[in-house]
Amino acid sequence: MILKTLRKIELRKRNIILNIIGISLIIISLLRIFTVINYITPIHIFWMCNHIPLIIGISILFRSSFLLTAETSLLFAGDLIWCADFLTKLIFNKYITGSTINIFTDYSITSAISIISHLCIIPLAILAIILIKKSEPKAWKGSLIHMIILIPASIYFGKFYNLNCFLQPCSQWILNFNLYPIIAFIIYLFIFVIPINKILAKL
Repeated sequence: MILKTLRKIELRKRNIILNIIGISLIIISLLRIFTVINYITPIHIFWMCNHIPLIIGISILFRSSFLLTAETSLLFAGDLIWCADFLTKLIFNKYITGSTINIFTDYSITSAISIISHLCIIPLAILAIILIKKSEPKAWKGSLIHMIILIPASIYFGKFYNLNCFLQPCSQWILNFNLYPIIAFIIYLFIFVIPINKILAKL
């Protein structure tokens, strides 16, 4: 019912909503990038959650359904895990993965913007995909290219920063082994990114 209602919105109103979503995501993303550079370290820009929202916002303004779907598919699983960890800690006072420990131990403008960014990005991106109304079942190829581009940065900055949890697990309950980066890459692509892309293409 909700999907049918959204699809029936006239073109002019649809464009207004898309522009508002795109501009809002760009503003939130730029604020996040600013706080990361000034209060944490510029290296953290390479985390997907810190730069993909900006790409999504721009793709919405340019009505690039391929780029929008590719970036949403890439970020979806990681952001969902972060949000689940945040909400379980907030509601039940218990972490699932521990990925949001810093949020609850360091209350600041940086953490506030991070919370807003993580909680808003996927719902707004999905809404934009529905409003643009163009199926992109092959957008996972764009996700793959983005993943490959991030690999050199992950390797260069090493296990200390462990960008995007590529070189070793970010959670203690995940087994670490020599081939972890390769297996993690394959699992994230085939278990998460491609299936999510197929689901988004059907909206």
